[in-house]
Amino acid sequence: ILTIIFISCGSAEDEIASLEKEVETISNESEETSSIIGEVVEDDSFDDFTRYIDVEGLRIFALPEVSSEFIPKVAEVYHLMFEENEYIDQTMRSRYLKTLKENFVFQRVGYVGPEYYRLDSNSPNVDCCPGKQYEDNHTDYIWEYPDANTDRQINEVIEHLLHTVTTVAFALEFPEWDWENPNSDIRLATNEAIEKNIYDISSYEEILNRGDIEGFNRVTSQEFAYWVIVTEWGYDDICNLPNGEFSISSASELEAKLPLAHKLYVNTVQKILTPPDKNYLKSMF
Repeated sequence: ILTIIFISCGSAEDEIASLEKEVETISNESEETSSIIGEVVEDDSFDDFTRYIDVEGLRIFALPEVSSEFIPKVAEVYHLMFEENEYIDQTMRSRYLKTLKENFVFQRVGYVGPEYYRLDSNSPNVDCCPGKQYEDNHTDYIWEYPDANTDRQINEVIEHLLHTVTTVAFALEFPEWDWENPNSDIRLATNEAIEKNIYDISSYEEILNRGDIEGFNRVTSQEFAYWVIVTEWGYDDICNLPNGEFSISSASELEAKLPLAHKLYVNTVQKILTPPDKNYLKSMF
């Protein structure tokens, strides 16, 4: 009888120790997750961009006029894209994150719009880039709109984060996202949508008419990728789908009518990103 009692006590102690270890592991994981979004850093050594925040391998720079509340919101939206789900491929995600850091990929945030800084003029009020290796691997600004409604501001943040993800980081790491290659998956998928009159590129033809083929391929690819992703994510209400530029509004319709785009989404985007919860986004903005 005594032997049985001792064995039982030993098992109970082992179980308690195991539970304590599990709690400690969960606590450590929680601490690691919460530290992925860095603090807003004030730094005047990056030309006109006086603040930045690091999140999931991406550095987000802000111009002085951007409010202190908006910068961490942008970072949180990006962070939400890296929550776990059943489709995530950790190897592909790690490759993506490594590419961001090694290539100094960055996102710019400004106030109101390009007209505020005379960006379309020959003498803009701000430099194009922060400098110190943060020079080439970027695309659009995210604009803080002080008077915009919730959906417009969410769309502004989501759209231009996705431009950076697909047109810069994906293009650097995954050959299928190389928008300069006419035979890449992104170009073939884009052309399929154009030929089927689902994606209207007439507003970008001015770029082509100027002889800027590279710029044309880049912008048509990045805008198409954005439409595909938000459609797959079910953001039709936030992103005003369907519309004059993109005539599909549901994931099922996209899969049926644009199989190349759907395949590209499943093979890359779905394995790296998680769609942020729409209701939570609405509560943020």
